Amino acid sequence: MASNRILKKLKYAMRYIPDKAYIQIYYFAHFKKFCNLKNPRTYNEKLNWLKLHDHNPLYTRIVDKYEVKQYVAEILGGYLIPTLGVWDSFKDINFDYLPNQFVLKCTHDSEGNVIVKNKLEFDVNAAREKIERSLHQNFYYYGREWPYKDVKPRIIAETYMEDSADGELKDYKFFCFNGIPKLMQINSKR
Repeated sequence: MASNRILKKLKYAMRYIPDKAYIQIYYFAHFKKFCNLKNPRTYNEKLNWLKLHDHNPLYTRIVDKYEVKQYVAEILGGYLIPTLGVWDSFKDINFDYLPNQFVLKCTHDSEGNVIVKNKLEFDVNAAREKIERSLHQNFYYYGREWPYKDVKPRIIAETYMEDSADGELKDYKFFCFNGIPKLMQINSKR
């Protein structure tokens, strides 16, 4: 119990370390060497260089799961998973108006997701705990990805989707270098 309090205080104190120093500490802890930020060569070094030097204001809009939908709609039109609602607080959600299957997500992180396949079996209290814990975290402080720093924490509900062939929804990620896709990652069975 005491070690949890110490870790919590340490995490809180780490938010006051300047970004460059934080990145070096974090990088050293994972790779046992310092990050070459003057002449980055590896993928991880380049990502960390970008965290410090590429502050395009558009990035804050496109890391927000609600705002990015509006941005994509402006460019591509209607190729989006439908949004069923958006709220600032869990207590504002009226579950009577949601369908039997849906997904709740926090707009500012990647951990605050709750998948509801059957509303009759939905554990509202467990969902509330998970979502409220996520709403009180600022994702920026964990990796110094500055676009997350000013994202307004909200909750969205989206239509539940799955691939009828295997009952899951695969996640496709395309890694682009200088605007050219060079690598594709497929996540499944999560």
